[in-house]
Amino acid sequence: MCSEPTPIVLAFHKMMPRFSYGVTNYPPRRFEQLLNHLMDQGFSLTGDIAISFDDGYAHLAEALPPLMTRYSFRLIVFVPTGWIGRANDWDYSRIFQSTPHLSFDEIKALADIGVRFGSHGHSHTDLTSLSDDQLGDELTGSRRLLESVTGERVTDISYPFGRVDQRVLSAVESAGYERGYTMDLPTDTDEALTRGRVPVYGYDTPAAVLRRIRGSRVEALKAQCTHAFSAGTVLLNRLRGR
Repeated sequence: MCSEPTPIVLAFHKMMPRFSYGVTNYPPRRFEQLLNHLMDQGFSLTGDIAISFDDGYAHLAEALPPLMTRYSFRLIVFVPTGWIGRANDWDYSRIFQSTPHLSFDEIKALADIGVRFGSHGHSHTDLTSLSDDQLGDELTGSRRLLESVTGERVTDISYPFGRVDQRVLSAVESAGYERGYTMDLPTDTDEALTRGRVPVYGYDTPAAVLRRIRGSRVEALKAQCTHAFSAGTVLLNRLRGR
């Protein structure tokens, strides 16, 4: 019996209609244009493509429902559970613009209309920097909290800042996760707990995203360079003792 092909997962962060500092915001209007472009190119939004959002920002509570009414697409939102209902103090962009995360009520409301949720850790900390005990608390605590809010089993995790090593993978498996997602581009050798994704940034046109999906080295390099800036947040958090 043939298994279902693994979809290409697009990785988004913010989807705010207004200006946002940084390069991770992809407004709803442009998001819709991208979906239409991919469908025009023959991609199925329920088979070939899946959508993921890291960080679980509050504006998704308003942005996602109308899009889900107009389109059918696979969707999962990864939430750092320690920041539910709070502003993103973990991110250096808060210096310019503070952005709130989804509240408990907003997560439940989205889950009730079919949004799947996964863990993004508890404190949005580089998991590779934690002790074994801290790592276990991050992974188990975030999964149990999300399950208590959504009423659904949580089996997926997106590694904060895309950082993962063999020790983290072992802990993730022990904590009961079945799928784990990085910020590396997908390859044929990806395994269940190290699935790559195609990142989408604010400067990306639909054509650029399509080229990245199809393996453009230039588009891959642009994405890798952009993702490298996340190291700045990791460094600042370490200097702040987080």
